Amino acid sequence: MSDCREYYVDAAGYKVAVVEYGNPDGRPVLALHGWLDNAASFYQLGQYISEIRFIAIDLVGHGFSDHRPKEMPYYIWDNVTDLYGIINALNLDQVDLIGHSMGASIAMMFAASFPLKVDNLMFIDGLGPLFYEVDELPQIFSDAIIKREKMLLRSLKPYGSFDAAVEARASGRWPVSKEAAEKLMARGLTYTDKGYIWNNDPKLLLPSLIRFSPEQVQSFIRKVESNAIVIIGEEGARDSIIDPWLDDLTSSEVVELVGGHHLHLDPPIAKLLASKIDSWGNKK
Repeated sequence: MSDCREYYVDAAGYKVAVVEYGNPDGRPVLALHGWLDNAASFYQLGQYISEIRFIAIDLVGHGFSDHRPKEMPYYIWDNVTDLYGIINALNLDQVDLIGHSMGASIAMMFAASFPLKVDNLMFIDGLGPLFYEVDELPQIFSDAIIKREKMLLRSLKPYGSFDAAVEARASGRWPVSKEAAEKLMARGLTYTDKGYIWNNDPKLLLPSLIRFSPEQVQSFIRKVESNAIVIIGEEGARDSIIDPWLDDLTSSEVVELVGGHHLHLDPPIAKLLASKIDSWGNKK
């Protein structure tokens, strides 16, 4: 089992929280979590890593990392900019990337934009960002403006106890085990005199004003040159964010496994994926 090392880096104007596992001198592999999760999404994988330098981060607005300025919304392409800054802050010329869900989309967009910086990719129940048909975009834009105005007037209700937060996370839209929920909530909550509140920036819940069209997503995926492994959970989110794009990914190994959207948090699957990731450490 691998111990972890925690620290912060200053990147792209933000303080970004980092959790490392494995060999500090090994091949660097960055892990990017999904929406509203944090670096603890990879704690189970980290327990089985030994050969590579496994670097899990809290994306900006999540976990222990800084939030964006009050007036700045959250768009997925800004995470690509953050990732570029994080890689530079870590003094890395080239990295391999692992992404879960939204993190997979960030990894894909970065690899498409900077093909010489990424050799290997692992997409865990994710691949492309959500997309919308061009003719729908004006209506989606106006709906988002109205919804954002209403949501800005609301505040999230604190949890009365840590256990209540864990139970809510474990039984959410994409369920996880109690142990996994405890790990995620340990990085995802802060205790105050009003109860346990989210570390995540509440603005993450606001609908995006600007969306991708299918053609835009396709243009990125077709530019990915890295060796890619696509991990699909049979009960995950494949219909909307994986299946539409598999034929556009030029070099990929597709692995279908029994599990849900967070299948990488199941110990047997985590062990399997860790062995694949560790094998990258043997490549020159």
